[in-house]
Amino acid sequence: MRRFHFSTIASNNYLYKLIVMYKSLEYYNNDFHLHVLCVDEEVYNILSNLKFKHLKCYKIYHIQDKDLMKAKANRTRQEYAWTLKPAMMYYVMKNFSSAQYYAHIDADICFYSSLENIFNENIDASLYLTDHNNSNRFMDTYDVTGRYNTGFVGCKNNNDALSAVVWWKKQCIKWCYKEPDIKAKLFGDQRYVERWANLFSNVHIVNTKGANVAVWNIDNYHISYRDGAIYVDDDKLIFYHFSGLSIYNSREFNLAWFKGLPDSAVKLIYIPYLNLLSEAIENVQNIFHNFTKGFTRKGQIPDIYYYRL
Repeated sequence: MRRFHFSTIASNNYLYKLIVMYKSLEYYNNDFHLHVLCVDEEVYNILSNLKFKHLKCYKIYHIQDKDLMKAKANRTRQEYAWTLKPAMMYYVMKNFSSAQYYAHIDADICFYSSLENIFNENIDASLYLTDHNNSNRFMDTYDVTGRYNTGFVGCKNNNDALSAVVWWKKQCIKWCYKEPDIKAKLFGDQRYVERWANLFSNVHIVNTKGANVAVWNIDNYHISYRDGAIYVDDDKLIFYHFSGLSIYNSREFNLAWFKGLPDSAVKLIYIPYLNLLSEAIENVQNIFHNFTKGFTRKGQIPDIYYYRL
């Protein structure tokens, strides 16, 4: 059995990003399996036909129970996808119980070195969380998004971790909405994990600056390339979270919802990622000619950070 079992959620809009995420994960680690819960039938069919070696795809009915079905009735599509994150993670933990580690990974993440580096920071930990580490311009978002970002949530195969994921799943079934409840400290699936340190043992906050680098913290760091790797200050970049990046077509993109990404980040991180997305789009469309999803219509969002390859 594989040492690492990871899970993610994918809709039509995230198919191309998911393919890039999978390939980057595979490049740095072969001892894993990625379990993809497909929100849309087309995503399931395409991924099934692509037959990636370390990827298994699922339909919602594989994990959906009566509580999840009830929650689905009062949520938007996006909110239900968030609700499914801990449910899918729990499903993988219960059905692939020989793994050493598990993690939920958002589809819009790309890897630049081994994820094993995160778990090796503290081999005694049960749960692994990444701090937003917001830069000055994003300091006022803490009240909404909370301290931790659930684009990555890792855990060891033990009872503490399983209990935490079960608790997280139950909380998301009760409440998981896009409109934040600031007084109750609720926002989607995300802010529940802030309570883990008080409820469960051995919660590790990832130390490296190279984990979950994103638009909300990139201003904090000096991005450089040396010795064949991208560095965030003096730490190797492990993964970048391309939150807010929109795809217009295989050559045109909107990088972020604000101006001011560092030139070094655009050159070393964003442009290579856009090339990977472009390759994924062309490969899928060469095989699945009728698949036209996965794109944002021009004019649907402001061209705040437009980029053309």
